[in-house]
Amino acid sequence: MIHLTGLSLLPVFACLAAAASVYLPQASVRADSFSEKDPSADGVSIVSDVRIFTAVTPSGQRVERMELTLASGLPEQLPAADDFSMEGFSYNWMDPNLHGFSARISDVKADGQTLILFFKNFPEKFFFVDSFRVTCSRNPALSFTDAQVSQVITPVADQFRHVDDDEHDFHYEIFRPADAGAPLPAVIVFHGFGDYDNLRTYRTAVEWAEPEQQKKRPCYVIAPVIRDYLQEDVRDNVYDCLHALLEKMCADGLVDRSRIYVAGNSFGGAASIEFSERFQGYPAAVLAMCPALNYVGRASDALDRLSGTPIWFAHAEHDATIPVWTSEDACRALQEAGNPDAHITVYDDSGMNAAGADPSPDSAVSYHHVEMAVMPDESYKEWLFSHKIER
Repeated sequence: MIHLTGLSLLPVFACLAAAASVYLPQASVRADSFSEKDPSADGVSIVSDVRIFTAVTPSGQRVERMELTLASGLPEQLPAADDFSMEGFSYNWMDPNLHGFSARISDVKADGQTLILFFKNFPEKFFFVDSFRVTCSRNPALSFTDAQVSQVITPVADQFRHVDDDEHDFHYEIFRPADAGAPLPAVIVFHGFGDYDNLRTYRTAVEWAEPEQQKKRPCYVIAPVIRDYLQEDVRDNVYDCLHALLEKMCADGLVDRSRIYVAGNSFGGAASIEFSERFQGYPAAVLAMCPALNYVGRASDALDRLSGTPIWFAHAEHDATIPVWTSEDACRALQEAGNPDAHITVYDDSGMNAAGADPSPDSAVSYHHVEMAVMPDESYKEWLFSHKIER
């Protein structure tokens, strides 16, 4: 079965205390799971291999196409898109109970001996998908299950390297620019509560590593994993390990110590502030998206340590998870403390809807993800990279 880790956000955090020790949901076992047997083994299917290509969209990792290698070559007449149907089981953030889903194939093409199925508006974040079956009504031999999948390809996200420093209980993803040469800036991206697949949940990390972004702003991207945001000692350990990693990279001539930037959304926004407070004067600028300061009081209490740090808050007006006043109060406190470079942008519903935060299924969740509006906006990146600390 496919188990690609990653979690999104709940509309409320009332369950956080109970869920603090739960790191990753384990999908329930079902007798009707599609992937218990590879149908090609019994000659039922002529699909010998499947490669899945996904993209990290503003709402998370979605399937774009599946490329099928056929054991006996392409059929003389290609099936149409409507001849295929897909059904599967998936789970959700902090919820191991599987639910059924279906997806529509929008087009079918052939490339040599490869059959390509295209998808539009794939309904599930793919890292949540537990198992699936694709059926071809015109030619059942072209049917297959996830047991035949050999590779899941996600451009840009696949260029990050996952590092497990078990000795220090420090886990992170890192993107290294090609042929860096001189020391380069580093962007630190903290994920939200439970978003452990921090490269595929949303675009907060991968955006900085996109080829067009690297041409404009070559930089290292480091995305730490915080397994238990509710424990201060766990957060502090990650902050200390991250600082040590950055110092090592600076000493090795990889990172420009004067151009270290920090960003994060939700609990990651609060972590961005906490890290910057713990290492006062270390980040050149901070981008705090809907920071969960109402859950992390320590960060609010130490805001005076950021009186000289450029910081830009972004929040949705009707964020039902982290109320907008958390950012408004923090920004006001920094401005009153004499911070000349403390800013806030508040998005109304139309701004969030334009960014793709569809409120129809759940406005509480949609309007919480202000990063959907922030990450495509070049002005935030230009502002962040305009800052440099003279050390």
